[in-house]
Amino acid sequence: MTLIMYDSIDPLQFEGLSMDAAAGYVDGAWPTYSTLGDFVPPGTILLSITVFGNQAECVDQEPGNIEVGPAAQWVADQIQTGHYKPVVYTSASNMGNMLSALNAKGVGRSEVRLWSAHYTLEDHICAPNVCGYPEVDGTQWTDRAHGRNLDQSTLINDFFLETQHGPVETTGDLPMSDFLPDAKNIPLAFSKTVKYVRFFCNSGDVSLTITFAPQGRNGPNQTITTGPESGPNGVNIPDGCNALIIRRGDPPPGGYPLVSYGLQS
Repeated sequence: MTLIMYDSIDPLQFEGLSMDAAAGYVDGAWPTYSTLGDFVPPGTILLSITVFGNQAECVDQEPGNIEVGPAAQWVADQIQTGHYKPVVYTSASNMGNMLSALNAKGVGRSEVRLWSAHYTLEDHICAPNVCGYPEVDGTQWTDRAHGRNLDQSTLINDFFLETQHGPVETTGDLPMSDFLPDAKNIPLAFSKTVKYVRFFCNSGDVSLTITFAPQGRNGPNQTITTGPESGPNGVNIPDGCNALIIRRGDPPPGGYPLVSYGLQS
């Protein structure tokens, strides 16, 4: 069994499609991630991508974006701060170079998820015995899915397993599965198995107002505070809820502080 993931610079291309996951950018020319949840079915897993090396779950290494060496350093830094298996996207033909750069930074193959771009227009996941390129965890094999301006990828079945059931520590540095993007309104979709979402900010107390989706699953909005003084905080996920809308106030000078989150079943 495999998973289907779509991505596009135009989220309207998702209309009417079922999918397991969707990917969007937190920066660059088309920052779609902050509104991605409005265009995909409830329960769709969202993958955040950075093209410059900002906080996200995936780094997009291709011409015009971050270079191979800095991308490998980004991965090493993410792992150091507790991020489970960061995702690296690059062309299949460049994957060998990327693996060498990761190895030079002390990052082993088992510590990263590899996502290749190999436009054969035939559904596949790259591997030496499949297409001759290094083995990866997912492949973007077309940019014309369903005749649209839409990229389609096939991913191994457990590509998001640890993200959904990610590490939820109670002491120490509190590593989390991912980080909230630098945005005021943030959609966060997850598997129906998730029963608790926890947040933490290590640079100061922040207030988050949380709406459960579909609307009305758990009454009015909940507002929580998390930070070094108040500690990690979270919300219980009621049955039938598979997404949150997280709202913050206007950003302070310098932008929003980094907030990490973990999903627990």
